[in-house]
Amino acid sequence: MCTYEEINNLVKLSNKGCKTSLESLITTLKPLIISKCKHYFGYVNEDLYSDGILRSIELIKNFDFEKNTKFLGYMEYMLSCFYWDKKRKLLKESENEMLIDDSIEHSYEEDYSFIDIEECLSMLNDKERYIITQHILNGDTLVNISKNLNISYKYTKSLKSKAIKKLNIFFST
Repeated sequence: MCTYEEINNLVKLSNKGCKTSLESLITTLKPLIISKCKHYFGYVNEDLYSDGILRSIELIKNFDFEKNTKFLGYMEYMLSCFYWDKKRKLLKESENEMLIDDSIEHSYEEDYSFIDIEECLSMLNDKERYIITQHILNGDTLVNISKNLNISYKYTKSLKSKAIKKLNIFFST
């Protein structure tokens, strides 16, 4: 385990071109990279890990001690941002693939019988029905809906979640 001073010295030496210092620094950062992979993706694979190493090398080269920032805090924050952006891009790509696949392979008339919205909403209580109708069907914000119902935003959000769970149960049967 390295001390902060040793890590700072490794950063300074690696920025001067010392490859062994860079290798030692990457070895020291390995647990951080692995934990960020696990946090954002739930697993670690060779691609995620190697991307984390490459990003760490870039971050080490760009680190500026004159900004009075702690190196390890900087690395933790920047790796979190890196993996979050990577996960967001992957999710967006998979959503786009699903939309393309659905539009090509499926027709709503073929696969789904049309559902009466009133029948679905009838299984909700009055507040849940109002929230779903206003928020999802009419596009109103939860803040406005909570004001209209004279309830807290947090409670409005909770009611919306419960209503969606009820509707999911309805659609899964």
